[in-house]
Amino acid sequence: MTDFSNKVLKWFDQHGRKNLPWQLNINPYRVWVSEIMLQQTQVKTVIPYYNKFMQSFPDVQTLADANQDSVLKHWSGLGYYARARNLHKAAKQVSHDFDGNFPQTLDEMQSLSGIGRSTAAAILSISHNQAEAILDGNVKRVLCRVYAVEGWPGKSLVLKQLWKLAENVLPKKRNADYSQAMMDLGATLCTRSKPQCCNCPLKSDCLALKQQRQMDFPEKKPKKALPEKNTVMLIIKNKEQAIFMQKRPPTGIWGSLWCFPQFDNKEQASEWLQQQYNESLESADSLATLSHTFSHFRLHIHPLIIESKAPINLGVMENKDSLWYNVTTEFNGGLAAPVTKLIDILKGFENGTNG
Repeated sequence: MTDFSNKVLKWFDQHGRKNLPWQLNINPYRVWVSEIMLQQTQVKTVIPYYNKFMQSFPDVQTLADANQDSVLKHWSGLGYYARARNLHKAAKQVSHDFDGNFPQTLDEMQSLSGIGRSTAAAILSISHNQAEAILDGNVKRVLCRVYAVEGWPGKSLVLKQLWKLAENVLPKKRNADYSQAMMDLGATLCTRSKPQCCNCPLKSDCLALKQQRQMDFPEKKPKKALPEKNTVMLIIKNKEQAIFMQKRPPTGIWGSLWCFPQFDNKEQASEWLQQQYNESLESADSLATLSHTFSHFRLHIHPLIIESKAPINLGVMENKDSLWYNVTTEFNGGLAAPVTKLIDILKGFENGTNG
């Protein structure tokens, strides 16, 4: 066992987290779901989603057999919805290609949709105690500080260096505990801001601490100004006060989620409304603009609400990717976060609490 891993494991035995939901009844499926949910998302946010997900999809076959809308509904609010789509697709792969059993090699694990090297290694090390190095955001931060690794970890040369370090400090045993320990260390002590260096088991080895440069590592991604984009969302209410919803394409932003008809501008919205309902936007009311920030741009949503007096378009009704939804009932599908906000506003109108 390396001196590095020995110190980390001793710390974990005393201070590590051992009662998180995915640390109980450990198996590859439970570890996998937790690892995917924890990407870009904090533990405290994930816990209730994870528990509910496990209640509905207790094993990989149940998930593989589920419909996509149900999976996305359970993901609504967690964001980065491609994770959920890949999770569902990977469950089908495990069912069809591996007879319902998760593969036990790194290469085969990475053949599953949405599983990269670090996630594959985490599943194998935590569920099977295999000696596989992991390199999630927390582990990168610990290694960058302890070894004063210069450069942004997104650069291939820096990433290659970090993988080499991660492999060099692996223990010969207790790999499951070690993987969890490294993630815990980054999440609880070696945090982005205000790291608790005095409590760190690696403080005597940490070059960043010796140089008093903890906040220089890891180097941040070069900043780019976020592009600003605008979109019009058309909220159509029929005579029964139901609202028209469309399912987004399977790829792109909000892939396979349910949204209101969306357009680049009012002219496009007006043309579509004229074609579908032979109505004009002149009677539409504007709701307050919503802004939603993605990783690569900021979207400003301009909602327009209109009450249609025309008969329901049966052609639209028969399309499996569109429906009329009564806001007083539960929606059985995944919703984009801004759409959820708009539906809450509409519910307020129904209840007389808005406007």
